[in-house]
Amino acid sequence: MLQTKTKQPGLARYLPLLLLACSPAVFAEDRIPPEINYTGTLVTSNPNTVRQGALILTPNLIYIYANERYDASGQSRKLPHSSSQWQVLLPIAYGIAPRLTGKLNLGAARTSENGKHTTAMRATDASVRLQYLLQAPSQDGTRPAVSVFVQHNLLTAPYDSLRDHAFDAMGSGARRTTLSLLAQRTFWMPNERPLRIRGQLSWSPRPPAVRLRDVSVYSTPRGFRGRYHPGAQLSLSVGAEYSLDPRWVLALDVSASRQGRARLDGDVHGKEGKRWAMRRTDNYGAVYSVTPGIEYNFNSQYGLIVGAQVSVAGHNTRSFVSPRAAFNMAY
Repeated sequence: MLQTKTKQPGLARYLPLLLLACSPAVFAEDRIPPEINYTGTLVTSNPNTVRQGALILTPNLIYIYANERYDASGQSRKLPHSSSQWQVLLPIAYGIAPRLTGKLNLGAARTSENGKHTTAMRATDASVRLQYLLQAPSQDGTRPAVSVFVQHNLLTAPYDSLRDHAFDAMGSGARRTTLSLLAQRTFWMPNERPLRIRGQLSWSPRPPAVRLRDVSVYSTPRGFRGRYHPGAQLSLSVGAEYSLDPRWVLALDVSASRQGRARLDGDVHGKEGKRWAMRRTDNYGAVYSVTPGIEYNFNSQYGLIVGAQVSVAGHNTRSFVSPRAAFNMAY
């Protein structure tokens, strides 16, 4: 059933936060910084590329809990049943050239809701990324690092033909490509400790329609034959890290994302040759969140960050609390 049109909140007003890291102000003279180690914030990507020939592994452990949903007006409503999911992610980054980094993102997840759950820990869709450094930072970080990346989703996880095990759907079936602009700059505080600010603006155009058969991740029943037309995606995040000393760092991400309107169309083939049409429009969704964290860096090679992403507002999507941890290893 077609839903009423709701005014969509734009993300353009947040663009100045991203551009702050690239401000044309006169940079301070390049200084020799004291010993500083970073792990990186939990949400906003690092615009710096990996040194040629180097390898960085960053395993993540994530738990997501949701028992409310934001309606079209932004009001939070209780869900009939709470849901939870464990995720294990493994981003693998390799320095291909002095300014070019390749990245492979792998993952697995297990979902539970209303006493039902996935039959086992299931692989999620993988993705590949190429990132190019447009401007290298100065030694003290006061000249910003600026880069771009393109990322493509790989269909490595099931998303339809699930029989009666809908919770085993860990994929999207969408051949989605994402383009991102990244920037980062360091500001030196009066106490000679650095505050590092980074920003990420990402856009994904509407991908090709996803062919569906039977039970799927898009809430289709057995006997369904049709297509799902995903919407475009837009997201913006700004991250900050304040170095207390060579080991301890305070981190914070503020992020916003919007999923465009999507459409489902097809037919359900029932018993005895019966057949009926199934049409649905999924209205746009938006969510705004904060992710505080704290880093402990053992040295320049190993670092740990723990924190929690918490939704603070949204439209047509679930509110959530998501504790998470990431361990950064550079080789």
